[in-house]
Amino acid sequence: MSESYDKQESIDDEVLDGIEDQLEGSFVTTCPSCGGNMAFDPESGKLKCPYCQTEKEVDDGNNVIVEQCFNSALKEGVRTWNDDDIKSFSCQNCGAQLIFNPNSQAQFCNYCGSSHITMQEADKTIPPHYLVPFGIGEKDAGKAFKEWISKRWLAPNDLKNSYKKDKLLGTYVPHWTYDSHTHSFYTAQRGDYYYVTKTRVVDGKTETYQERQTRWHFVRGDYNRFFDDVLVKGSNKVDQKLIEKIQPFSLGKLKTYKPEYLSGFFAERYSISLEDGWEEGKREINDAIRSGVTNKIGGDTIRFLKIKTAHYNVTFKHILLPVWITSFYYKNKLYQVMINGENGKIVGSYPKSFVKIGLIVLLIVAIAAIGYYFNS
Repeated sequence: MSESYDKQESIDDEVLDGIEDQLEGSFVTTCPSCGGNMAFDPESGKLKCPYCQTEKEVDDGNNVIVEQCFNSALKEGVRTWNDDDIKSFSCQNCGAQLIFNPNSQAQFCNYCGSSHITMQEADKTIPPHYLVPFGIGEKDAGKAFKEWISKRWLAPNDLKNSYKKDKLLGTYVPHWTYDSHTHSFYTAQRGDYYYVTKTRVVDGKTETYQERQTRWHFVRGDYNRFFDDVLVKGSNKVDQKLIEKIQPFSLGKLKTYKPEYLSGFFAERYSISLEDGWEEGKREINDAIRSGVTNKIGGDTIRFLKIKTAHYNVTFKHILLPVWITSFYYKNKLYQVMINGENGKIVGSYPKSFVKIGLIVLLIVAIAAIGYYFNS
């Protein structure tokens, strides 16, 4: 076990040493002044040269948001990203597919750090339509991560002392948004409480009491609702709970997708299809409809609720959302931390020290025992 762990740690060190070189080459834009590689600067919202500080606007056109027809996309089939702008690799360890500049050489996977990657031809997939640009730079993201991990009181001490070895990777995580007009027909039984006065004998004495009963009524009706921008992640490589906890993202700030926004960053190719994403979207919509119908029916309780929903004019967008990701191994288990690349909100998983947990439990027991002794 020790030999395999040392080997894994050696591989991890090699991976981390090469990540910065990999980032340098992602989606390269040449500086018009000095010829250096420009990168998107989250603070200014422009492309910026790290050598001569020259800035360049990202031309995203009129930035009009246009919804795509869901049914037409299924009939017409998928389309490719612009093959002149990108190359793709697939991780043999976790299955992630990452997009990067064709002039660079990717060496490691963003999600698991594995060097077992293979270059591949661009898959026939729907290209991104819009994205929310990074608003938090690597420096601020690193500061947030250090502050976060320093406050993990239950984390083992050796974890806190080793976090500097880990790197943050700015990665655009794919998402789908869905719009849908819905018409629902429902039937149910609505229950209204009422109370009946009754008598009973307790300890030889007769007393009255109120017994609650339910009067049931059959109800049916229609419920119409429009759902706008139902957000569904398009990646099965990120932790569902973590990606939900760093939300929301400002979808009102969506920009038309341009490769320049990805300069200095990576983008994951979606691993949850348009159709599978819609199935998840419908589950969220159905939950909201059920809640809305329940409120409309009213009453004190409801039973035998049945709802049939039809969807009309379903549209979608393929969007990219900015996330700073770092993953670290501790005792051969992978933990992941995410930072919202727009507003800096951070969440993550980390190992807990059983020794520290035990000490806290003993302290609580001791305080309780002392309190009992002085109060008895």
